[in-house]
Amino acid sequence: MRTEVYNDMVMDFFERGTNDEILFTGLASECGEVMSERMKEVRKSVNRTDEIIDELSDVLWFVTVIAKQRGVTLKELMKHNIDKLEERALNGKR
Repeated sequence: MRTEVYNDMVMDFFERGTNDEILFTGLASECGEVMSERMKEVRKSVNRTDEIIDELSDVLWFVTVIAKQRGVTLKELMKHNIDKLEERALNGKR
């Protein structure tokens, strides 16, 4: 899927009246769910990749919506991250 399509589609699932506090709390909650699945992997020595991917997709939704609410597309966010990583690499901070 193209990032532009995803960037628009996420808003089909955005509930009117959702504010920043709800979005940031939701993001933190989903990150916690990713970590919960990872802990199950560690404690039980089982593969939880499918569950982790499922939770990461929820994280992606929240990140995309938060960025969009602040006037940045997912594509722009991805580019910003690559630019930042490249700058760090140039400065010997990998």
